[in-house]
Order: sequence, then structure tokens, then C-alpha cells
Amino acid sequence: MPRAFRLLAATGVSGLLIAGTAVGKIAVPREAPARHYLRVSIARWNIDTYSPDAERIFHAIETEGVAVFRAQPGFVRYRLMRENNTTTFAVAEWESEVLGLAGAEQYRDWMRNVGIMDRITLETHTGQIVASSR
Repeated sequence: MPRAFRLLAATGVSGLLIAGTAVGKIAVPREAPARHYLRVSIARWNIDTYSPDAERIFHAIETEGVAVFRAQPGFVRYRLMRENNTTTFAVAEWESEVLGLAGAEQYRDWMRNVGIMDRITLETHTGQIVASSR
């Protein structure tokens, strides 16, 4: 049977959008996905980010560091961008602020343990995602 989806209603309730899906003549209410929490960290490096040492660190982040993130409840995704030879931007998405704060602390503990924190100074910005391509 072909499905016809119609938005029946959208209303703000406790910060969530409530939507309805119509299948035939039966309306089934469902909640819109909650907005996720984003952490953006700007790292200023005391080594050249194009050096072999930095490449080794990036590889460790891509393997061991990402594994630390994935082990945390609420983790969604992580990206690391090199802007130039002294600056990187990291973006981590979480299901909620509470889970993001806890997960970020676990990741920073890992960075301290492997010596990455000795190589960088961090500036972190956080907030709720208000628009997304998803």
C-alpha cells in the first residue's frame, strides 16, 4: 500500500517539535529528532602541523582517539581540520550537552595520557545545533 506522509502538526513542546505522520487515514504522532550538541575546539600547536610528528599525532587521533569517542554514550561524529601549520579545528557532535561534557573529558584525559595536550593550547566553543543538513 503506498504511504502518504503529511505533516499534520508542528508545535513546540519542551523544546521538541511534535509531528504527525499520516498512513492512509490513521495519524501516528512521532517526535522530531532532538537537536544535538556541538563542541568546536581550536587548537594552537607548538609544532608544525605538517611535520612527521604532527602526522603521527593525527594518525593516533584518527585511530585511538576516535575509538575513545566511540566508546562514549551519546557520541555522534568527530572531524579534525588542519587550517595551517599551527592551527587545527576539531568538531565533535553529541546527542546532548551532558553526554558531550562527559565524553569530551574522557577524550581530553586520553590526549593528556598520550602527550597531545603538551603540544596544544585549546579554545573550545559549545552549543546546540540549530540547523543541519540531516
